[in-house]
Amino acid sequence: MERLEQGDPRTVGRYRILARIATGGMATVYLGRSPGGRAVAVKVPHTEYVREPGSRDRFRREVAAATAAGGTHSPPVLDADPDAPAPWMATEFLASLTLRDAVERYGPLPEASVRRLAAGLAEALTAIHRAGIVHLDVKPANVLLTADGPRLLDFGIAAHARSTGPAGSRGFMSPEQMAGDAGPPSDVYSLGATLEYARGARGTDEALDAVVADCRRADPAARPTVPELGLRLAELTPHPEPSGPAWLPSPVLAAIDRQLSVAANPPAPPQTGPGRRTVLVAGVSAVLAVAGGVGAVLAASGDEEPSPEGKGSGAPRKAAPAASSAAPSPSEEPVEIEFVITGDGPVSELTYWVNGRATTPGTASLPWRRTVSVRPEQGSVDLRLRYTMPSGRTRAQVFRDGNRLQDGTYPAEQALSGLPADILYPYNVDTVSSMAVAPPGSGPLPSAGA
Repeated sequence: MERLEQGDPRTVGRYRILARIATGGMATVYLGRSPGGRAVAVKVPHTEYVREPGSRDRFRREVAAATAAGGTHSPPVLDADPDAPAPWMATEFLASLTLRDAVERYGPLPEASVRRLAAGLAEALTAIHRAGIVHLDVKPANVLLTADGPRLLDFGIAAHARSTGPAGSRGFMSPEQMAGDAGPPSDVYSLGATLEYARGARGTDEALDAVVADCRRADPAARPTVPELGLRLAELTPHPEPSGPAWLPSPVLAAIDRQLSVAANPPAPPQTGPGRRTVLVAGVSAVLAVAGGVGAVLAASGDEEPSPEGKGSGAPRKAAPAASSAAPSPSEEPVEIEFVITGDGPVSELTYWVNGRATTPGTASLPWRRTVSVRPEQGSVDLRLRYTMPSGRTRAQVFRDGNRLQDGTYPAEQALSGLPADILYPYNVDTVSSMAVAPPGSGPLPSAGA
């Protein structure tokens, strides 16, 4: 949950907008509150997406699909206006963590949790398919983990009966979906890929192994149907525990509890003029250079100067904080900084800096995460993360006390489609950010990134 930015709406329809929940490639989801005090999640497509031909029709179809499928296994649609100047849809707000974030931050789920996850998602797909809808984007980022079970969301590319194009997410699309002709069996394939992601490489449950393998068969006719899958999973858990928080590991439950707390007390929107107590440098720019590989540099406010060939050398210059009438004071309390890299691996030449002090793990298998406790210097913490990719894609994130400060996926989609692999790789990632820390007692700091 992140504070609102200057350009974000303060009202959408009849809902007061309080904070950002998440931002994706096509839309931002906000925390809203109804006149009666009910917390809601409000999805607003990006302005540039709305301008695209056919975008409103696609959004109408998404609202219709989400309305038809919403309920026990998906957040129900409460209100929507696809024809508004800025179209929007409001669904029930659920204190949750996406499966992607849970695995990236806390590691693979235990086998018992994966069984419950599989059963819950099979029930969700049963309801969705019964409504005549194919989801077509079952993946970890679209699975919400709540205290009483999983929920499936985001019907942005859902179709009635069959798809007619290769839209979806790499790594989770079935072979027939990539070819542009997918029906309900495609969702079964994507479910298998999602379960494989949830359990990681350490799986030792042979019965669950067999379910995942059958879901991921190349021939759609050889995969189990969703009802068949439900029966098999019921055999794996013949006496399921009642719904409740015990189905998830305690760190994931703690993160969900924090979501509920933040929703009740959302971060304050940015102030303008005198009296602003915190400054967060979050302006970033991407620089691509071809020189025996492509280097990606994210520099806060342009103050970081990459070395030749995107490699970088030494500690970064500290990024200057944005202008403020009152500079933040040093905090007496340390902050927890967590670096997380996921995706294809391994990576090499891995180094991270905190306030100019470098640590070099060198080569690392993914997912990789490192947490450090640091006391702010002069009221700020300067961070840098650098590594080299031989192939594939990675996602680099930085968290401050559990709140996401920075998030990037490398190489960018444009680079993947525009450059041959022999020029694109090795790919150098170099991210820099500066985070201001308020003095004790000044309230929670906002976070940046999505």
